[in-house]
Amino acid sequence: MNAPAQRDVLLRRAIALSVLSIVLGAAVGVTGVVAALTSGSLSLLGFGFDAVVDSAVSVALVWRFAIEARQPHRAERVEKIAEAVLGMVLIVVAIYLGVSAARALIDHTHPDATPIAIALLLISVVALSPLAIAKYRTATALRSRALRADSILTGIAALLAVVSLASLGLSAAFGLTWADAVGAVIVAFVLVREGLTSLVALRTHLPVWR
Repeated sequence: MNAPAQRDVLLRRAIALSVLSIVLGAAVGVTGVVAALTSGSLSLLGFGFDAVVDSAVSVALVWRFAIEARQPHRAERVEKIAEAVLGMVLIVVAIYLGVSAARALIDHTHPDATPIAIALLLISVVALSPLAIAKYRTATALRSRALRADSILTGIAALLAVVSLASLGLSAAFGLTWADAVGAVIVAFVLVREGLTSLVALRTHLPVWR
C-alpha cells in the first residue's frame, strides 16, 4: 500500500475512533456526573467531567481529520488549531480538579460507594483503556499531536475511573476520606504536565513523542 493510501486508511480510523469517543464519552460522562452528585465522590465527578470534555473535543478531531481527508493542504493548519484547543482543555480540567480536590481536603468530604457508580467505573476502565491505546497508536502513525493529546485525555478518564474505584474502596473499608481528593490531585498534576507539553511543542515545533 502506497503512502497516500495508507494515510487515507489511518485518517478513516482516526475519524472512527473519534466518533466512538464522542458516543462513549458522552454516555459515561453524563452518567458519571449524575452518579457523583449522588455519591459525593470528587474523583468520580472529575472522571465524569473529563469524559464529557473528551467527547466534546473529539468533535473537533472529527472536523480536523475530515478536512485533511478532503483538503490535504489544510492539514497542518487545522492540526495546530485542534492541538491548541486540546492542550488548553487539559490544563482547564486540571485546574478544576485541583481546586475541587483542595476544597474536599479542607472540608473532609466523604464519598459514598453506590452500585451504579461502581458498575459505571468498572465498565469505563474496560472500555476507555483500549480506546486510549488505539487513539495513541493511530496518532503515532499519523504524527498527529492533537490526536495524541486526545488519547491522553481518554487515558486520564480511564485512570480517573481507577482512582475513583480505589478511593471509594479505601473510604468504605478504612474510612480514609482523603484518598478521593489526593487521587484527584495526582491526576491533576499529570493533566497539567501533558497540557503544557502539548502547548510548548506547538510553540517550539519540538516533537512530543515518547
